[in-house]
Amino acid sequence: MGTMRLIDLLDAGLPGRDVVIPGSTVPVRQARLSCSASIIRFPPGWTRPQRGHYLAGEEFVLLEGELRVSGVQYELGHHAWLPAGTLRHSGVAPGGALVISWFAGTAAWVASDLDEPDGPSMRTPLATVVIPAGGLPLGPSSALRDTPVTLDRPAEMVTVGSWTWELSQVMPGGRVLVRWAT
Repeated sequence: MGTMRLIDLLDAGLPGRDVVIPGSTVPVRQARLSCSASIIRFPPGWTRPQRGHYLAGEEFVLLEGELRVSGVQYELGHHAWLPAGTLRHSGVAPGGALVISWFAGTAAWVASDLDEPDGPSMRTPLATVVIPAGGLPLGPSSALRDTPVTLDRPAEMVTVGSWTWELSQVMPGGRVLVRWAT
């Protein structure tokens, strides 16, 4: 089984709908790729001033622009893993941003000041991080790999640099974020 579909994540023409991220000031544009993956376009000036956390962990890759979450700045090609319960005390996309995002369960937002993450948060520069033999785990369901392999089941794959997404059992060449369904 090979590629089921290949999508250019930077394609401005991807279909989508306007949604309001809980606690934020203006809608974002969301295009669903799978039951867990979405492309989110944050408009310039987007903010989330409300403090709170998600009941599920979130993983994202910044594809364009700049995004700051709780004072942590994410730049082009940065991968983030924010475990369930991680306090988000602010969010801002000053000039706008584009991300691919996955939640490890239902994306239920809880407004609060509590900070009880179910594990450590991580920020990883996908283009420059050293990848050990066998791949670099990035979250509970993902790894960065640079050696093509055939998988035992289809996985979502994001090719670093060309920023394409595909659902496949065959990993393409180059640096690839591989994410298995949760």
